[in-house]
Amino acid sequence: MPHHIRRTPDTRAGDRSIAIIDDEKDLLYVYKKALELQGRKVVTFVDSSVALNELKVHHKKYCMVLVDIRMPKVNGYQLVNEIKCIDPVMKTVLITAYDVSELEILDNLSNGVRIDEVMHKPFSLIKLINTVNTLLEKY
Repeated sequence: MPHHIRRTPDTRAGDRSIAIIDDEKDLLYVYKKALELQGRKVVTFVDSSVALNELKVHHKKYCMVLVDIRMPKVNGYQLVNEIKCIDPVMKTVLITAYDVSELEILDNLSNGVRIDEVMHKPFSLIKLINTVNTLLEKY
């Protein structure tokens, strides 16, 4: 096995899972498989309101949330705002297929809420893996 690929998850993230919320089922499947091949635990949600309920109750099970901005019911901004109230250090990544300005992001996040990354679709699985690994190394 090549030495440049680390397969062991960062120990501080421990056994905690990554939550991915997107209303596109096919993308969820691909993201989940790519991260699981890296040794990560991944829980996917196609319904953002179900995801929000899960994260409110069981936020300690998760080390990171990747969430699509534009979704029915609860959008990505609302979800991040709620999660950051409960767990301010939760790693958060916004995913979007749209051209989103920094101003739009700031306008939609609660005062003091910061996200760790914005990923623009379509992105490569290598970019996904590298982003997750980089953020969890800083965990």
